[in-house]
Amino acid sequence: MKTDHAIVGVNFSKLDTPLIKYVDFLSTKIPIKTVNNLFIFTARNSFDALQKDAGKEEAERMLKSIKTKMDETITPQYKNIKHVKNYAEAGLFVQKYFHQINRKETDFVIMGKENGSHGSMNKVVVRHVPAQTLIVPELSKHKLSNIVITLDQTDFSKHILQRALDFCNLVSGKPTITCLHVGHMPSHAYLTEMFSESHQLSTREFKKIYENYSSDLKESFENFINESIINYHGTKLNIKFVGETRKPYRGLLNYIKTNETDLLIMGTKSHSLLDVMLLGSFAEKIIAKNNEVPMLVVK
Repeated sequence: MKTDHAIVGVNFSKLDTPLIKYVDFLSTKIPIKTVNNLFIFTARNSFDALQKDAGKEEAERMLKSIKTKMDETITPQYKNIKHVKNYAEAGLFVQKYFHQINRKETDFVIMGKENGSHGSMNKVVVRHVPAQTLIVPELSKHKLSNIVITLDQTDFSKHILQRALDFCNLVSGKPTITCLHVGHMPSHAYLTEMFSESHQLSTREFKKIYENYSSDLKESFENFINESIINYHGTKLNIKFVGETRKPYRGLLNYIKTNETDLLIMGTKSHSLLDVMLLGSFAEKIIAKNNEVPMLVVK
């Protein structure tokens, strides 16, 4: 995975400054050579009306005015990145990201997430734009010492792990890398239903079943990781398993809240209906509810 060329989504809101400062910080940790700031004027009906009433030249003049404002107010905020360009476009959000990616070399997209928001536009980009996406919550700290990669044990997770490790190898200062699997565990009520009515599952029996099941999942995940990194000689990883009887995303949110985490890496496929269902049940929940830890979504 490369990080040389980035598209940074801006919108002239209070979110721009913390986002730009984070990107500028990030460039001291990973190689970022070029930043293309992208502002999208999504009020297409208004833009079309302006073209109709005042002419195409007047509409283009408006976009040029926005770009000039970007040159004056956004570019100077990048202290560590020399090559910064600004683009103001009018049209559909996803379509304009596609257009920018097709005409400019792009390694990943970087977007901000306002504190307390559900990250609706972040999720749209993750679902539909064919690029790695870094989502930076407004409250993100300027640190990159502890990276958590969340995985299951599918073949696609091997791909995610390799991309994630390629990214981690770019980070200066040798960050601590943790591979985390949040496994769904059976609850006491669920196991009780599995037994016959004549047998009441005791707390001791439940604890024993829970511990054995957890141990098996943990061992299986450790084997999966060790087999997947066979070509990454010398790579040191922490391998952790967390059991969760509720929704797995709750276990991940609790982990990054209670364990020092500077970046969360997770993966998703794109475009398919299955992906929409999976994204909706896990990654989208993390994007919506996480307000402090930057999230790199790789494909």
